[in-house]
Amino acid sequence: MVQAEIWRLLGNNGDRVSFIVADGNAIAMGDFLELTNPMTVIAHSTNVDVPIVGIAAHEKKASDGHVLITGITNCVFKSKIDGAGVTIGDLASVGSTADEVETASTLDFEKGWTVGFSYETASAGETALFRSTF
Repeated sequence: MVQAEIWRLLGNNGDRVSFIVADGNAIAMGDFLELTNPMTVIAHSTNVDVPIVGIAAHEKKASDGHVLITGITNCVFKSKIDGAGVTIGDLASVGSTADEVETASTLDFEKGWTVGFSYETASAGETALFRSTF
């Protein structure tokens, strides 16, 4: 699986937010964090049209006794492109492949399901830099 890569922290070294995660869930460092309940997250998998609230700052192993994970927000990140590709300035949302992004639709923008603005033009399968919107 390809995870998002934090490229640069913005502001005061990015913003770190703690989220609840079920003890039985595993989340890899760099996974997009999908909000499932107030302040509760899972690793993004194949869901589209979902709220993404950050990028996992560290690994969380399944059944390790931990029920919190830190999400990084306010950053520039690199992610693999799913779908038709992106152009500089495009708004992106998560794709149907875990931790990949695609050009956002109008509904993604209206619902707040975007993950970032593209800093580069890239085709499907390539990686590009994005300014986070979470």
